[in-house]
Amino acid sequence: MNKKNEKSGKIIEDAQYNLKGQDIIKFIAKTLPHQPGVYQMEDDEGKILYIGKAKNLAKRVINYTSLNNLTRRLQRMVSLTKKMNFFVTNTEIEALLLECNLIKRHKPRFNIILRDDKSFPYILINNEYQFPRLQKYRGAKKIRGDYFGPFVSPSVADYTLIALQKAFLLRSCSEGIFKNRSRPCLLFDIKRCSGPCVDYIDQKKYKESIDDAKKFLKGNTKKIEKKLTAKMKIASKNQMFEEAARLRDRIKSVNQIQKYQSVYIKDMRNIDIFAIKLNDNKSCIHGKFYRNGSNYGNKSFFPSHEESSEAKEILESFLYQFYADKDVPPKILVNIDEKLFKEVEITLNKKNNSKTKIFKPKSGEKLQHILLAEKNAFESIKLKKTSIESHLSALSALSKLFNISDNINRIEVYDNSHTFGKNAVGVMIVADKEGMSPKHYRKFNIRYDLKDKKISKIDDYYMMEEVLSRRLSKINQKENTIEPNVIIIDGGRGQYNSVQKILKKYKLKNIQLLSISKGSNRNAGREIIHLENKDINLKPNDTLLNFIQRLRDEAHRFAITSHRARRSKSSFKSVFEEIKGIGPKRKKELLLHFGTLQKIKSASLKELKKIKSIPDKKLEDIYEFFNS
Repeated sequence: MNKKNEKSGKIIEDAQYNLKGQDIIKFIAKTLPHQPGVYQMEDDEGKILYIGKAKNLAKRVINYTSLNNLTRRLQRMVSLTKKMNFFVTNTEIEALLLECNLIKRHKPRFNIILRDDKSFPYILINNEYQFPRLQKYRGAKKIRGDYFGPFVSPSVADYTLIALQKAFLLRSCSEGIFKNRSRPCLLFDIKRCSGPCVDYIDQKKYKESIDDAKKFLKGNTKKIEKKLTAKMKIASKNQMFEEAARLRDRIKSVNQIQKYQSVYIKDMRNIDIFAIKLNDNKSCIHGKFYRNGSNYGNKSFFPSHEESSEAKEILESFLYQFYADKDVPPKILVNIDEKLFKEVEITLNKKNNSKTKIFKPKSGEKLQHILLAEKNAFESIKLKKTSIESHLSALSALSKLFNISDNINRIEVYDNSHTFGKNAVGVMIVADKEGMSPKHYRKFNIRYDLKDKKISKIDDYYMMEEVLSRRLSKINQKENTIEPNVIIIDGGRGQYNSVQKILKKYKLKNIQLLSISKGSNRNAGREIIHLENKDINLKPNDTLLNFIQRLRDEAHRFAITSHRARRSKSSFKSVFEEIKGIGPKRKKELLLHFGTLQKIKSASLKELKKIKSIPDKKLEDIYEFFNS
């Protein structure tokens, strides 16, 4: 969104709070411009209730004064509205993008929110290099190359990537590694690369393989299969049996992708299918995605919304948010009357400058696909409901364990990982009413100073103390800092007492503390639960024990992966700390050129001087450092 194209309207407040929301909106609508933009409904405390877009702000907002034409959800929203804020944009598409960004940021109570909206991977043929690279890619399309996707299922993307390597023998390594190979890597030995790094294939033949891969990804599978079959027959006829066997294996890989992904349905080459189902005021939208005649994955989405929300408005908001940052296919199938989505259709057509048709099939194979998507949505929402019920049951059992009547809304679990005190990392994972909440996970790089005389020993106790102090000290210092109901740590009575002192230090009396240890025999499943005045041995099959174990194990997993990442980063960084003039930028250039630290260490001075962006004197210093 270009900030220059945004004009922020001043907040218009109605001083008479005894007026009904309907009257307030009617008054404000008269002041709004007849231009595209985004509007925000706010309550008397300034909390955002709803965010919407409009191609004509004045006409759109006045519609909220006709209560009989609104859903129950929007009627409630109007009754709570006391203020409005608006943003004028240049176009309706800018309004759509701004609306989606604001909804993600503020998560208003009366909006339908697509929670699982992370970017989906593409398969990229990177054309920036002499020998193009095949890779999985997420993010903005900034790299020059051909993008195929998006793959809604990452596993489908991984499977396709491996099969493409087998079928077309394309490189997948980074440029730094590619330029510095003296012999082919393992991928060549297992017949997943043609070895362009060591000139085992010339540029012309490699380009032919790239072109074949592009044709295959665009759906021209039969032509590629015929071409490979013809080559195999020629090789066999000329008694080049090893080459014929390699071609046979490549044909097999092509057939595997076809069998795994392809669909043979009329007009189903580029199409998305969405079916929504509601169960006990919870919804699930199951999506199936096809590109170039191939299945690019299926996925169930669980939007967040008010209980009174209707299927039509949930699916409508979902489509806007889902396609805000994605290309739209020519056809979208839905399980609700297409007449209700005409406005969505028009907006998406303007966004992509192409023609997209949204419709509900009445018969044939397309209807069977919609019915199957409906069945998947229904089964997914049942499973989700069972999972949430099980989670809520565990939270209830945890409340009973602490003998408290309050609901548990947030659990924080802490762990740390290190290698003999080096590269120490502490982590916090979070669970809320709906399960694990990865977006709230946090990492803490341990900041201890070995010269500090107050620190007598660097151990798990100190690390836990530092992490908890950094987290808990903020609760009383900053506004809007969320306070956990329960803290869980991995450890025995000693760790428990250490953390309890921190809670007392910051006067956090409402936080319940629990630690879990494996006891003297270190037997998993025979853990001891440590509370303030007692230790408890729960039965191995106890649901509460299993719940606490899952939380602890998730924290342990996150701690280990975070520590490994820090250790890997510091191993390269620490080597150059003793060489003056080699900062982060030059370290990056060295790594990009040579690929690995070991290659830099063993490089000759002549090889080092190939990096023209670093002065020769600095390169000589690097060579002397590793070879003195």
